[in-house]
Amino acid sequence: MRFYMPTMVYQETDAVKKHAKELAALGKKAFLITGKHSSKVNGSLADVEEALKQERRSFVLFDRVEENPSVETVAEAAELGKQEGVDFVIGIGGGSPMDAAKAIALLIANPKETAKCLYEPKELKALPLAEVPTTAGTGSETTPYAVLTYHEEHTKRSISYRIFADLALVDAKYLSCAGPGILVSTAVDALAHLLESYLNKGANSFNEMLSERGMSLWARAKEALRSGAPGQQEYQYLMEASTIAGMAISHTGTSLPHGMSYYLTYEKGVPHGVAVGLFQYAYMEAFEDREKVKRALSLLGFEKEEDFREFLTELIGEYSITEAELDRYAKGMMSNVKKLANFPYVMTEEKMRQMFALSLKTEA
Repeated sequence: MRFYMPTMVYQETDAVKKHAKELAALGKKAFLITGKHSSKVNGSLADVEEALKQERRSFVLFDRVEENPSVETVAEAAELGKQEGVDFVIGIGGGSPMDAAKAIALLIANPKETAKCLYEPKELKALPLAEVPTTAGTGSETTPYAVLTYHEEHTKRSISYRIFADLALVDAKYLSCAGPGILVSTAVDALAHLLESYLNKGANSFNEMLSERGMSLWARAKEALRSGAPGQQEYQYLMEASTIAGMAISHTGTSLPHGMSYYLTYEKGVPHGVAVGLFQYAYMEAFEDREKVKRALSLLGFEKEEDFREFLTELIGEYSITEAELDRYAKGMMSNVKKLANFPYVMTEEKMRQMFALSLKTEA
């Protein structure tokens, strides 16, 4: 067994303010990476700027990270960072800005490299990095992964480097500004991380401990998600579950549902968390260790798989694809070596096709 978590994590109210000195210790000039709006609305950007000013650190802002950030956006931001002479990076927001921040930190630290290096097996290091999550979904603040939209292959794909943040400042108060759709989508993404790490070929006692704790926390917030009326306590549960889920997948990676979801996100614009959630029931059905599946369901507060399916359907809805798309997606997934490797049983194209068919409605 192995366990490696190099990120210093603080989870508390006003985490950015309370740990301003540790944030400032990462460098002299910060590069703030955000989306277009949410970090301004929820106060996270203002908190980071105030902390840096307090510690007399200058900073530059790049606030154009889109949902499912592209390699092109990352390259554009990195060029600005190089021109400005920044020496550390802070990702502020959901998974998109936090993942982008990792790739940007890598490109700035290696000015002779082009964006092509993101998918090449080289020995490259990134600038010091801090992450400030404002959604309870990706857990990117505690993972080494950065998933970017890779237009060349018409999909989303993790970069080739494991980049852990040096510092994660986690504050659930930012969730109160998230809209219901974002809250549900990101929460379901965290749930998927917990399940796919738990039901995984690489699972061991360490990551199972994390997944079990995370699922029990997630269960405490699920009814509030269903009713659309979470409070501060539920925000705390969800944020903690998300951060823990990030730690869990850091040791196993995600499995088949994540690979399956990328088609829906890239081709049909389905939000990542929703797309991943659509395949969780079929994944449970395909997992042969029934006792472990029952344990996961129990921790989540469900008696049987059908209850779990009905809950998710109520939460995220149903989606359709054509028969031709179903066949193409199933064939495509059979070449996804990384995701197949995390499924502990033999997978065939026909079984993969059945998983898609069980998860999505099909139309002519």
